[in-house]
Amino acid sequence: MCADAYQIGSTGYVTRSGRTIASVKQFYSPSCAENYGYVWVWQSFREVAGDYDVTAAVYSYAQDEVLGERSWTDSTAQEFWSSGTGTVAECTAAVGSVRGAGDPAPVAGYSSKRC
Repeated sequence: MCADAYQIGSTGYVTRSGRTIASVKQFYSPSCAENYGYVWVWQSFREVAGDYDVTAAVYSYAQDEVLGERSWTDSTAQEFWSSGTGTVAECTAAVGSVRGAGDPAPVAGYSSKRC
């Protein structure tokens, strides 16, 4: 992630059983000309979850593709960055998911569409 990256668009949220467990944000770096997806796992979830699986990525509306996806398994970390994507001329959103231990499938969220 490039040091000058800043948030673009509105924060999205990942909810599990009616509770917010993570925030999803999109960042843009002018110097690297890249977008990034970012997931921040809330402390209240971390305190009770044990470990969890996380994905972070950027969705391109023009390509209808999830790009720059990175994934982590059995993690207890709090913040996660996707790889950079060359999508600054496209409409995009950050996407992220979290799967708690014992859950059969992840729950996901996304930031606002940014063009």
